[in-house]
Amino acid sequence: MKDADVVIALSRPGPDTIKKEWVEAMAKDAIVFACANPVPEIWPWEAKEAGAAVVATGRSDFPNQVNNSLGFPAIFRGVLDVQASTITDTMCIAAAKELAACASEKRLNPEKILPVMDDREVYPRVAAATAMQAITEGVARLKLDRETVYQTALQKIKRAQEQTKLLMESGIIPVPKRWGKGRGIKGARKIGK
Repeated sequence: MKDADVVIALSRPGPDTIKKEWVEAMAKDAIVFACANPVPEIWPWEAKEAGAAVVATGRSDFPNQVNNSLGFPAIFRGVLDVQASTITDTMCIAAAKELAACASEKRLNPEKILPVMDDREVYPRVAAATAMQAITEGVARLKLDRETVYQTALQKIKRAQEQTKLLMESGIIPVPKRWGKGRGIKGARKIGK
């Protein structure tokens, strides 16, 4: 890692899989993605103390969660909505570019380099980008315009979020722990808002 600008780790859960002194040896304003779960390869605060300018993990309780949940539900939504016969690498790249566009519109800073799962507008946009790429590549059975795909995805995602909210309110499924112990659904962020 000496003089490296970026390290992207998806290896063995830590801490101490990545040593603090290794981060200290990186280039100025280094970027560290410590994405092992449930414990990152190095704690974010240790990487920051060692000189990292940007730190991301795979966990929702730290800033900059790098998680496939930002991409895969929307990629599938876009694929299903245009009845694509496959998912290609370029469709995934289109989804990643749309995620990047969503992030850049939110005033990037070292503590927020990408959208979070609660950013409601992200999923329909990523679904639409995926669907449009599928149409461009000729793997979509339905040839829809971007706005139609976006609105379809928005409605289906909103309905699913409302159903999830109802299931949490009725106690059928638990409120995620990250929303706080004992806070219940009333203390949770509003789903679908």
